[in-house]
Amino acid sequence: MNRKSKSSRSEMMFTMGFLFTLIAAFGTFFLGLQIGVTKTEAKYSSLASYDYVLESDGSYQQQDLVTFYFTVFQPYQNFKNSYVSTMDEFHRGAHDDGNLISNQTLKDLRKSAQDQYKEISSYQVSSNSPLLLEAQADILKSLRLFEESIDRSVKQTSRITLAKLSENSDNQDEFLDSAVNFGLQSQNKFYASILKWSSKYDKSIPDSFNFKANTSIKEWKKYSFATKNKAVADIMLKDKMYVNYLPQDMTAKIDQMITSGKASSLNLNSVLSVVKILTETEAIQENEFLKWKPAFYKSESLPELPFFFED
Repeated sequence: MNRKSKSSRSEMMFTMGFLFTLIAAFGTFFLGLQIGVTKTEAKYSSLASYDYVLESDGSYQQQDLVTFYFTVFQPYQNFKNSYVSTMDEFHRGAHDDGNLISNQTLKDLRKSAQDQYKEISSYQVSSNSPLLLEAQADILKSLRLFEESIDRSVKQTSRITLAKLSENSDNQDEFLDSAVNFGLQSQNKFYASILKWSSKYDKSIPDSFNFKANTSIKEWKKYSFATKNKAVADIMLKDKMYVNYLPQDMTAKIDQMITSGKASSLNLNSVLSVVKILTETEAIQENEFLKWKPAFYKSESLPELPFFFED
């Protein structure tokens, strides 16, 4: 009986010891997970540390838009253009590396994301324009996620296949997918803010707009320029069109196709069918708007933003 009792006691002690070790291991794991989550939350908490305010008659003034352009939008475009250009070069096989991106190229992109993040986060966007505040936060999130995605690639290997970093890849990681999405969300909110500015000076223009997939060319012709740009920003966000041209460039090409009669000759009746042709044929380039501005937009009232005026 004593031997059985000792054996049972030993088995019990072993079982309790095993359970204690298991519980401790789980506790350590979840503690580490919680610390990781806390650090991540702390990292991003500063990106939306503003007090939400309601819109007023003083919201979305021209100075608000101009300040946002120079302190937030333009710096982000500097990174975005570098990223898109790099992806485009490797898609076209412009380097001897084939479909490989060098470690140094990745490091340069990462540094660009870091530099623009520091610059943009140092500015305070007017708290009187909620959409612009949200747009700034989205851009900061986008840059941080790009940085983390690229940093992981740099640490994994000295070279990386294009498929892992391309915005068109089915294999892109969640960091990269979210980075692109936040960038396009920010663009959408900026153009929504421009629409609000336009509605203050022309009461026939709505102060908000959401594009509908079945919008016809006939309906499109009735839209103001600001409304068309917001519609295109909606399309670009939905279709993840992370490109170096801007919404007004696509707007100009849509209007050019319609006005020239090309859309009609191709039996295109919806706006999306025109967009499909333009994107598939890569017919849209940077500064298309400035090219077609004299023909289509001379009478438009535009905020004094450089991308509407500079050639």
